[in-house]
Amino acid sequence: MEHLYDTSPLSISYDFANSWLFVEWKGAHDAQSSRAGGELILQYLQQYPCRKMLNDNSQVTSDWELGARWVGSEYYQQLARQGIRHVAWVCPPYWPARKSMETAMRFVTIPTVLLFDDVAAAYTWLLRQV
Repeated sequence: MEHLYDTSPLSISYDFANSWLFVEWKGAHDAQSSRAGGELILQYLQQYPCRKMLNDNSQVTSDWELGARWVGSEYYQQLARQGIRHVAWVCPPYWPARKSMETAMRFVTIPTVLLFDDVAAAYTWLLRQV
């Protein structure tokens, strides 16, 4: 795995063995940080094009409800335009953050996105996608 970007709130890696992006969101996020992180991911997709992403929110400790609509509608459509077909999205145990994810999911039409409670299950599902 090659670490592309690593800060305390966001890490982005490229998993060469599986040909996908692995993204870890950590700590508190809001609409602004969600958008900035999403745009950064889109930039890395230009350098590391792939069809899958493991998006781990298990360490998120805040809600980002104000950014949920943008994430679910605009951002995920941008991911699809850049070639992403499958996203395994790991939920945080923190209820307000999970609620923000569920709000975002109401707006997702493409790509295929499934929510998971743990990284292992998300990883296993993503491996099976073609």
